[in-house]
Amino acid sequence: MLQFARSTVFKIVEEDIPEIPQHKFNFVEFDQLTSKIDINDILSDVIGRVISIKGIEESTINDRMVKRRGFVIQNIREETLNVTLWGEIGDNINENSLQAMPEPVVIAFSAMAAKQYMGGLYVASTSGTSFYIDPDIPETKKIKKRFNHSIQRIDFIAGSTKKPLPLEEQKTLNRTTIIELQALNPYQNQETKFTVKATITELHIHQGWFYNACPRCYRQIKQSGTSWWCDNHGHLTTMPISWYKINARIEDNTGGMNIVMFGKTVQSLINKPCSILTIQEGYTDPTVIPPILNQLKGISKIFVIQFRPRGAFIDAVIIKSFDDDVQPLSLPAPTTVPSTETTSSIISFDPETPQVEGKKTGKRQLTFTKPLSGEEKSSSEEKLKKIKHE
Repeated sequence: MLQFARSTVFKIVEEDIPEIPQHKFNFVEFDQLTSKIDINDILSDVIGRVISIKGIEESTINDRMVKRRGFVIQNIREETLNVTLWGEIGDNINENSLQAMPEPVVIAFSAMAAKQYMGGLYVASTSGTSFYIDPDIPETKKIKKRFNHSIQRIDFIAGSTKKPLPLEEQKTLNRTTIIELQALNPYQNQETKFTVKATITELHIHQGWFYNACPRCYRQIKQSGTSWWCDNHGHLTTMPISWYKINARIEDNTGGMNIVMFGKTVQSLINKPCSILTIQEGYTDPTVIPPILNQLKGISKIFVIQFRPRGAFIDAVIIKSFDDDVQPLSLPAPTTVPSTETTSSIISFDPETPQVEGKKTGKRQLTFTKPLSGEEKSSSEEKLKKIKHE
């Protein structure tokens, strides 16, 4: 917006002036987007010819159903880039109009955020994003000239017809309590996702709060000479990324258990990517705890928990969380238990843990914060049977 004050002076420009362009972009090369991943205060403009368009689908983001639409574009070096449009902006692209246009069709996106998913780079729309089809700019002419004789047509891909579960059903899927969760055999329930309403009460960050991860699989990597090595993908050709790994304790009215949270799960709770803390704010020592992580303590959510293997162990991992529309949990006051009667709460399921009787057998045994009575074990087993039948 321009504001004119009393002191504003207007002058007639008599000499010839260059034509003011209708569009102004600051395009970023695809291979330069990696340095901008999760840095949302530096948005990027991208341009390319349209390779494919996917139909509109729905996803659950921050406890609400959101539309999304996927594109693949290609630059003059034949590098491809995945593009995701969130919300209503994807509705504004008419497939029939694109099909009627002479190819190659060029599209430019402004104010996009660089992201990464499963090691793949993509850009996602923001509130400031706009798109321009065949904009009248020099870059469009270059792309059209480069692919003028290409016989490749735009691939129109139907969106998934599988609808995600309604949000309220996701929040209550396989609902259980902590004491019931601890009574389950993790090895027999790795495919099941459970929901539990609980509060984060402790952070166990003495072993660090992040690690250097492979950008393709997010597994922890190790240094090999002057490069990095991933057990899944060998020597990395790109820089590793910082990835949250936080051990914590959650509690509900039935008891408490230790859990692990990774990457995007932690990011969704504190609204800050790990790379911001390590790169921009300088927390490069995993033993030095950024103050923002203390905000995790006291958070009450509906947590989605899954048992996941880690070598010979199995961790209880929070993979997602939902806001709880009901009043927060009121946890019971802590009680003092003699140390001789206390057993450790599960963070990992160790196949070498002996049974309670002290005899080593081939069976695997969990240890609990509180021993289960016969009635509690029977109730938990009945609930597990009910879940499996559902």
